[in-house]
Order: sequence, then C-alpha cells, then structure tokens
Amino acid sequence: MAVAALFIASCGAHVEDCLQDESCGPVIQVANRDGNLPTDPYDPFWDGGPLPVEVELGPQMITNPKWPNPSTRNVVVRTVKNSSSIAIMLEWDDLTRDSNFDHSALYVDRAAVMFPVTSDKEAPSITMGESGKPVNIWQWKAIGGERGQPGVRDNPNSQIPYQTIEDLNAEGFSTLTDQSQQDVQGVAVWKNNKWRLIFNRSLTNGNANDVQFQDSVLMATAVWNGSNKELNGQKGIAGWLLLKL
Repeated sequence: MAVAALFIASCGAHVEDCLQDESCGPVIQVANRDGNLPTDPYDPFWDGGPLPVEVELGPQMITNPKWPNPSTRNVVVRTVKNSSSIAIMLEWDDLTRDSNFDHSALYVDRAAVMFPVTSDKEAPSITMGESGKPVNIWQWKAIGGERGQPGVRDNPNSQIPYQTIEDLNAEGFSTLTDQSQQDVQGVAVWKNNKWRLIFNRSLTNGNANDVQFQDSVLMATAVWNGSNKELNGQKGIAGWLLLKL
C-alpha cells in the first residue's frame, strides 16, 4: 500500500472518486444478505460469504511515540449488510491472547475501525480526524467492561463479559471521547492463534455523531498487540480504505 494511501486522503463529494487519485484503497465490497447477520465470528457464513480482503498495516510515524515496527502487519476484512444493519469482521494473527478482567489493565489486545462522520467533503486527516472534521471510531478491547459498561462476551453463549466495545468520536490526537449514546455492538473470539472480531451496527440512525451507511464510506483500521506493549499511538495502521456499498 502506498504511503500516501496510509496517511492522507482527499476525496470530494463522491467518496469513490478517491480511487482515481489513489488516496484510498483497497476496496472492501460489502456483501448483501437476507435475514439476520451472523454474530458468531466463526459462523460458516464468514468463510463462504463476504469476499475477504487482506489489508497491510503500516507503522505509525506521524506522532510521538512513533511506532516503526508494529507486530501485526496484516488484517483481513470482511463486511456484510442486510436491509437494516451492517457487520464488519476483522481477522488477524496473534500468538498470545492479551486480556485482563481488571479495567485498569493497559497492555491488552485492541482493534478499531474509523470513519469520517460526513462524507460530502474532503476526508479528515488519518490522524484521528482534525478540527471541524470529526471521525467516528469503533474500538474493541480485550478487557472487562469499563466506565460502567457491561462489556461484551467472548462468545454468544458465555455469561462472563470481558471485552469492551466503545463508540467514540475524535477531531485529532488527544481528543478521543466516549459518546453518550453507544450504538455499536460486537464480539471477538481468539482461536488457533487468531482473533476474529465483529462490529455490528444499524446502517443508519439519528445520532449526528455517527457515520451513516447510506452510500460507500471511507474506513481506516488499527490493531494493537498487548504482548508487544502497544498502546495509544503504538499500533499498526491502515487507511483510508473504501467500504463499497
């Protein structure tokens, strides 16, 4: 992936125009499905339905502390929607499961996807947005529910919540804030030295701080490996990708 595609994008009113100037990519085609979307990351649908796209993760060299050698170098992205909801699955290799029931734990496995809140103007900086150009971030942590959240379960049948998914906004580094209205759900499973993580949300809603999936949108992604002491800006990143509806 070109360096320019990792760090900057200049898409106009039509998001897909960014493919022409190579400021976004690759394309993640959103599959269509009738009925409910699968909530189990190992539902057979995921291996025979949406087209998997392998995305390269690069170093974070924009802000301190820079991170030239992230331990996670690739993530596979699959997406699907029905008439009302969208599901995004990330899959990546990880030899260790770094999670903790203690909400104060720092070095745990994490992953996130990020979208411009609006897509009718030049895309915000890949550095978590910029002033006047907010981004909507969905972040997963392999840690027990924090800030009063109940957390999500390691699998749909588990009674022990020890993961957290947060619906966030930012307008640049050090501006990350929780939304008062949490609209994103999900679950992750670590199996065979891999994480499979599903984010799930309605296609549209009435929350002005959320991305709305009416047409194709830009999406960035990041992965943190807790055993490599990755935190905050210390991560592997990719963006902007084109989530094609």
